[in-house]
Order: sequence, then structure tokens, then C-alpha cells
Amino acid sequence: MKLTTEKIAQTLGCSYTGADYPLDHVVCDSREVTAGTLFVAIAGEKHDGHAFIRELDARYENLAYLITQPLDFVPRSPAFRVRDIRRALGMLARTHLSGMHARVIGVTGSVGKTTTKNFILSALAPAIKATGTKGNQNNELGVPLTALSVAEDDEAAVIEMGMRGLGQITYLTDFVRPDIALITNIGVSHMELLGSRENIAKAKLELVDALQPGGAALLNGDEPLLYQARPQKKCYYFGLQDHNDYRAEKIEGNAFTLLYPGGSLHISLQVEGRHQIMNALAAFGAGHMMGIDPALLKTGIEAFRGDGRRQFTQCIGGITIIDDSYNASPESMIAALRVLAQKPGRHVAVLGDMLELGAYEEQGHREVAAICAELKIDVVITAGKAARILYDALPPSIEKYYVPERIQAEPLLRQVIREGDAVLFKASNSMEFNRLARALKERMGNQS
Repeated sequence: MKLTTEKIAQTLGCSYTGADYPLDHVVCDSREVTAGTLFVAIAGEKHDGHAFIRELDARYENLAYLITQPLDFVPRSPAFRVRDIRRALGMLARTHLSGMHARVIGVTGSVGKTTTKNFILSALAPAIKATGTKGNQNNELGVPLTALSVAEDDEAAVIEMGMRGLGQITYLTDFVRPDIALITNIGVSHMELLGSRENIAKAKLELVDALQPGGAALLNGDEPLLYQARPQKKCYYFGLQDHNDYRAEKIEGNAFTLLYPGGSLHISLQVEGRHQIMNALAAFGAGHMMGIDPALLKTGIEAFRGDGRRQFTQCIGGITIIDDSYNASPESMIAALRVLAQKPGRHVAVLGDMLELGAYEEQGHREVAAICAELKIDVVITAGKAARILYDALPPSIEKYYVPERIQAEPLLRQVIREGDAVLFKASNSMEFNRLARALKERMGNQS
């Protein structure tokens, strides 16, 4: 059942006058509005959505508005005023999903949520129609917006759920309850807010607590905090260890044998790294738990090429550039370094701060330095305040450089990088290491 103006009024306890008509889209961006749209007027730091309503109302028919402030004119389309726009959006999402047939796969974890979500969508594609979170919109706005985008003919909705503290996933699942709860891993991101990995695991496991009746969890069985948690729900496990229901063996590069309850398959991935094998196991497990033919899941998994923003590899002007600058934690940085170490040529790691680690900051950066030594990375260029810890922990056998600011690393790249190198860029997103990667790509492209 589509969202309608009458359904909005009933769900939110609002009154309005006018005709009842369906709304095909729910958006927060005024540039995405067309006829038949519910426009959610968010009052943000830079823009206030309420300021665009007069223009939208004059331009389009059959709109509706979700607002928190009184308007200074009487719109042609109904405006539903609420106290808490995020909660109202969640209530609409719950109402909308109740009329849909799609099974909800909720995905959370410290790292790999977005890639795993995209892997699942690729795995399901040969068998069923599914929708999922756009990008990494996994918060109080993104989760209900994704739920409201579920169509009547969708058979699955893969919804990413982030958290920044205890109770946040419980809040999200009050509106969007999963049929399958998938937790990718437990890392140290948000340690500054939660204080320990045990608390991070507790926060992530809220997703399992919220399962629909008859639902089941799919957990990383290589993570003791998940495998030993033994929640009072039906659980399956994925990983590389023998006790997992979905596991990989005979790993050779990006190829492996996938063992699952009732059979096995040979899988050859188009993405690199052991962490991607874990993502593939999770995607297969989610699809298999839905009853999808394993051969179709294999087709979808092997077709996955990545999402373009994470670990994007290009060969330009004789240089292999791995741009994995979208975000970073110790786990994801170590995984990226392992990918770098498999490349031919001299290995150059351009590394920046890993943020939101709290008391784990020093240990996390030291762990990355130890992996650089273990993998015999040839050159490490570090930039940022916390990256100084990493730099100081590197052994003298590694050619190493440190600069306080990212912008100071660009001249170093021109000085250090040479033809035949493999270069990794990795840091927390706010460090904007994508600028360094882009500058190197442009320079090498101009030289070729």
C-alpha cells in the first residue's frame, strides 16, 4: 500500500482538508521534488527546508509537506506539522513497511557496513528485486527514508544501521524491525563514546534484540564478542573458522571455496582482500537464509565490483593507486595495507589520522605501525596529529615521513613516488585524503 495524504494524517494524528492522493517519493532535498512527493523540511545548519516550500508549492501539484515550523502562507498541498520530524518520519516508515511484502535485512557493524550492504544487493539481484540504503545514509533520517523507498514489488530491503551510542539502534528498530540481523564485526570505532569493545558489541547486538518474530541473526563468528554472546534468538555465523555455518577455505587470492549448510561452491571475487571474502560470506549467508538458490547467489557475488568510493584501484602513468580514503579505523586500515602488500612494485602507504578512537587512539595507531613492519611496507608517509603516533612507532627499516597537515604531504608525494609504485591512501574521511589521491591521479594522468 502506497503512502497517501490520508495515511500520513492517520499515522501522525494530524488533520488536513483536501483530497486523499498517493505520494510516490519522500525526500529531504528540494531539488529532488516532483509531483507526488512528500517533502520533509529539515532545518539544518546550512539550509532550512521550510524556505523552499513556497516555491515548490507553486511549481508542483499533489505534494505534501512534513514541517516543524508554521508557514507564512497557505499552501495548496497539505502541510503536516509535527514536534519531532525524525520521529514522525520513523512512524511513517513503520506504517509504510507494514503494507509491504519485502523482508528487511538490517546491517550494522564497526566497519564494512556499506560494502556488505552493497554486496548483499549484488548477491540478491539475479534472483529477486531488492532495494537498499543509498550510500551510507544509516542514521535517524537515512533509515526511515530508505524504508519509505521500498516498493510494492520489492522482495527484500537491505537497510544499513549506524550507531554512535547505546540505544541508538534500538531507536531505529522501533520503526524498522529486521527479519535478518547482520553484524559485520566489532571494532574500535566510537570507542570515545562507548569506552570499550564490550559496550560496542552490546550496542550492535540491539539489532538482534529487535528481530521480527521468526527472524534470525547472521553474526561474524570469528569475533569472540559475537560468537560468545549467544543471544536468545536463532543465529547463524559466518567467517573463516571451522565452527561457522558459512565459511571459506582453500583461499587463493580472491578465490575460495564457500561452505554452507548443505553444500559448497567455488567463488572468485572481483574485489581484493580477506575482508572482502568476509563480506562475501555475509552476503551469501543473508541470501541463503532467505531461501535463494545458491547458484544465483554465486552469480551475484561474483559480479560485485565494489561501490566506487572504497578501495578504488586505478593504474595511471605506471603507478597503481589505491584510493581507500573514504574512512578509516585500525581494522580497515590494516585490511587495506594487506591489499597493498599483494600488489607488484614498491609499496607506499600514505596514512592519516584515525579518529573517534578515544582512549584506544595510541594503541590503534601503534597496531597499524606494527602491521606496516610485518608486511614490509617500503615507504610510509603520515599526516595529521594522531598520525605522529604511527610515524614514531615505525621501525627504522621503513622509509618514513611525517607532516602535521595533509596539504604538506602533496610535495612529498611528488618527491617520493616513482614509476612502478603501488600507493595506498587511507585516513578518516574528515582528513580529506581523497584530495591527495586525486592530485596524484591528475599528475600521473598528465604525464602519461
